[in-house]
Amino acid sequence: MKQPKTKLVGHNKALFHCVLFFLAITSSFSFAQTKEFIIGVEDIDYYPLYDFSSNNFERESFTRELLSTFFRSHGYKFKFVALPIKRFDKWYEEDGIDFKYPDSPRWRKRITKKLDLTFSQPVLQLTAGSYVLKKNQNISRQSVKRLGIMFGFFPTLWYDKLQNGTLEKFEAHSSLSLVKHLLRGNVDVIDTDNNVINYNLKKLHINEDEIVLNQQIKHVRYAHYFSTIKHLKIMQEFDDFMVNQTELVANIKKKYNIVEASEPPTSQ
Repeated sequence: MKQPKTKLVGHNKALFHCVLFFLAITSSFSFAQTKEFIIGVEDIDYYPLYDFSSNNFERESFTRELLSTFFRSHGYKFKFVALPIKRFDKWYEEDGIDFKYPDSPRWRKRITKKLDLTFSQPVLQLTAGSYVLKKNQNISRQSVKRLGIMFGFFPTLWYDKLQNGTLEKFEAHSSLSLVKHLLRGNVDVIDTDNNVINYNLKKLHINEDEIVLNQQIKHVRYAHYFSTIKHLKIMQEFDDFMVNQTELVANIKKKYNIVEASEPPTSQ
């Protein structure tokens, strides 16, 4: 009489644990499907890469379409929140975001190094360098006196000259304004992305070769990444999406005329 009772109790325990496991899985799945994930983005116009400025927040761009396609394809609710680029290092701690784009391990400062960030695989490979008018393509680094950058950006390649006071920095609140400053001779070089430059030159009906990368001044390849602290499963899904949907991703890049840095550029 006792043996069957013992078997029944064991069976009930196994069933109980299975039910708990199932509830834990479904609860986790349900949470991911109902939670609205917050994606922190820069509140500037950096089109065609992204434009979350106050005047064009809903504007379609490479970043908006890529991330929206990923989150929707996995059934996740999400929203973009544009945040001040000057407070870029504080977004995770002060603004309650779930993800940040763009981000990069090379941008981490003391305040963010203590955060346990997880980065995706590279989303875009770009070139950080000094762009000049074609007639100044051989200007030396020593001759550069005025640098134009986007508001809130930090030109690491020019840090030494900014520190010793031999370089004056001009910040522009829009990429169009930055390009115009160079075209008008208000600055000697601009430190920005080539895709952004070419878009604005086309907008101004000016040939793309009017502004070129100065090959005599150091330039490096770098990447834009997607980052998170808590949502490692979703980050892995994003990496898988980038690998398994290469044609779709390539078509989004083509739609916005995104040209990547194909291989590390030489520098002098």
